[in-house]
Amino acid sequence: MFRLFAFFLCCSTAIALDLAESIKTGDFWKQDTKESLQGVHCSQPDDEHLRTSGLSFGDLNSGEVIITVAEGKPVSLQAMLYNKGDDGTIGEDDFNATLNDARSAMDTLTGVRGKIRRNNKKDSAVKLKSWEWKWEGGLIRLETSSTGKNNSFEGEFIRLNMAATAKALNAGGARDTVRKNELRGSITTEEDGTVWLKGVPMVDQGTKGYCMPATLARVFAFYGMDKVDQHALAAVCNSNAGGGTTSYAMEQAMKDVCKKFHTKFIVLEDFLSTHKSIIEPYNKLAKREDKPTVSFQSDIFGTADAEILRKARAGKNSQVNKWLKDIKKSIDGGSPVIWLVMVGIYQEEIPLPQDRGGHARLIIGYNLKNKTIIYTDSWGAMHARKTMPAADAIGMTMGRYIIKLR
Repeated sequence: MFRLFAFFLCCSTAIALDLAESIKTGDFWKQDTKESLQGVHCSQPDDEHLRTSGLSFGDLNSGEVIITVAEGKPVSLQAMLYNKGDDGTIGEDDFNATLNDARSAMDTLTGVRGKIRRNNKKDSAVKLKSWEWKWEGGLIRLETSSTGKNNSFEGEFIRLNMAATAKALNAGGARDTVRKNELRGSITTEEDGTVWLKGVPMVDQGTKGYCMPATLARVFAFYGMDKVDQHALAAVCNSNAGGGTTSYAMEQAMKDVCKKFHTKFIVLEDFLSTHKSIIEPYNKLAKREDKPTVSFQSDIFGTADAEILRKARAGKNSQVNKWLKDIKKSIDGGSPVIWLVMVGIYQEEIPLPQDRGGHARLIIGYNLKNKTIIYTDSWGAMHARKTMPAADAIGMTMGRYIIKLR
């Protein structure tokens, strides 16, 4: 969500499988993934990743684990030991204690002492402090992000990245950006005229209010840059698990992040301008139908009448065609559209895990004949591809943005 809505649940998962031995010997990377994770419940957000939380590494228990898979075998693994979004805010002492426990556990697991690693500025969207363990069985990197000290301290995350080789561990950095002509290979045209981008990776935000950083991370991952992940983006966008992300903070952060990662941030509709543009046409129709009017100070999207909003913003074919023109241009160029919306105004084909409130999602396709869009939400495989009438989409829109490859 972005900061118009609060939604947060805490959940715990019993540790079911200790991977310490198979990681130490390197056998984990040689086995079939299903064999390696036997007995552990995993979800598959997309074709290249598995997501679970039932793992440990010796004495070290992890939270969310994302495993990258190729040809049925694990290629790399990321285990979250702490992140602000899922675990809430902790003090500097607790943060450092978790960090020290992780370092000690990795020393024990690998049989070597971890070395401080000097990070390339293009390793992450946020400044990292990290340690590395390299031995015959593979490579482990412990990464942390935090700001301030004492009363001003704020921890963002502590995570482990593991792989058999440095090449596998470093994959998904800024140097791995796909070429523009490769993006066009993702454009799929169906018999009914639907054009959409196939293969946009799923980044699951879980139950925390990270829809904005998760959505942004999906675009970067689509461009080959998995290292620009939701937790790093949450830090630079000042996201909050319960309160989400403000559109202003996102816009300011992405101007800097995109310069760093060979991309360009384009604003099609910013939240403030969209907010202002609705008032006059909405109130004109509302008065005609004897309905309450809105003002700039009011919660327009939260209280607006759905039918009046649709008529005011998409009542004419010219309005719909103009809006879809921008979508078509972006999709035809191989770029998904970052779409800020107020969900709960119109009924959607799959129930959502939040009621009426601000949300960030991606538009990944369109059909000009049927005047529909294809969109996707960061809530797992069930929400990977959905369809909506363009008029409804326009009515609920609070902003549209594009991240393009340079």
